[in-house]
Amino acid sequence: MKIPFAVLCSSLLLSISVTANVDYSGHVVIRAIPETKDQLELLNNWFSQTTSFLDFWFPPSKINKFVDIRVHPEWYDHVVETLTRMNINHKIHIADIGELVRQEQETIALRRALYSGKAIDLENYHTYEEVMAYLADLANTNPIVSTKVGGTTAEGRDIVQLIISTDLSANKPVEFFECNVHAREWITAATCIWIIDQITTGYGSDPEITDLVDKYDWKFVPIANPDGYAYTWSDDRLWRKNRVFINNSACRGVDINRNFPVGFGSPDGGSDSPCSTTYRGEGPLSELESNTIKDLIVADRGRIRSAISVHSYDQQWLSPYGYSIEYPLEYAEMYRVMEIGVNALTATYGTQYTYGSFANALYLGSGVTTDYYYEGEGILHSYTIELRDLGTYGFVLPPDQIVPTAIETWNGIKAFVNAI
Repeated sequence: MKIPFAVLCSSLLLSISVTANVDYSGHVVIRAIPETKDQLELLNNWFSQTTSFLDFWFPPSKINKFVDIRVHPEWYDHVVETLTRMNINHKIHIADIGELVRQEQETIALRRALYSGKAIDLENYHTYEEVMAYLADLANTNPIVSTKVGGTTAEGRDIVQLIISTDLSANKPVEFFECNVHAREWITAATCIWIIDQITTGYGSDPEITDLVDKYDWKFVPIANPDGYAYTWSDDRLWRKNRVFINNSACRGVDINRNFPVGFGSPDGGSDSPCSTTYRGEGPLSELESNTIKDLIVADRGRIRSAISVHSYDQQWLSPYGYSIEYPLEYAEMYRVMEIGVNALTATYGTQYTYGSFANALYLGSGVTTDYYYEGEGILHSYTIELRDLGTYGFVLPPDQIVPTAIETWNGIKAFVNAI
């Protein structure tokens, strides 16, 4: 008996575990642009008042810099009325997040129905279990690949580092990457997986890749926040933090990228409220995930040539510092290599990136990995890369943008690594 194609897709959609509980139908993203100090202060006050009805996808940072706010339907009228009363320029940037999530689910299901070929479909998003199976298969079948369990999460998931090395005993310089520390930023894991595939399949046939692998060890943590990432598939597509229980709070989760020692607890750039999406935790390195990343860095102390934290969105390449608007002493060198990386990235498809220090180009972020790599571990070339897009889709970037995002990012990284 033939099964109608529409029925097949519907069945597949029901069979995959994606965002089963939280329905974002009718939720919008409003983009507001503060043009005065009073307007910026209002948005900062909103940002500091933790509520499930407002989720700042891109928080307030400076005058004339856009702010993206996910707004619950019940709060829409109040938000728009207040913005209008304060003469804050604003518009609906995403009309229905629920529809974006549904379209994403349908595309994932359709690609699963049609896909055959490699161990993993590089043009699709994948569950934690699928990614771990791919990494294990790669380690079992490719002689230059191995894996290391750096730690285990509160819910018992392994935090796995994939290592690409022609000779582990040679102690070559290391290019280090951590991806998907923020759970909802699916494009980051997908991009890192695509780059892993390019390196492992290109070694021995692509002269540039062969040279890069002969010179350096490449180490990736494709999913640095396994519990949060799994939760974005099972319950809430837009969850950001890990999933730990917080003492004396009904809210859960710590923002791992606010939990590192350098700048931890600064009054701006992180929250002390457990219900905030940027909750920093009870103390620096309080989380299993942040400790695992720290331990992986320490294990290669003195060898790490560059450390890249891969995030989304806003198309930026960022140096330290996140916790201060001060510039590092070596900022001229950082700026030089960021410019080279961004130029190569932009030359690929014309995607426009900006670059600069984290706090000045993006917003204040205290306790971030990039500052820890630089100031805590002495890794000069420590950066955050914010991938596509500029907010048209935000955190729900369609699967058809995975490969172009990964290709341009890899071109930028290659140019950057060669420029150091």
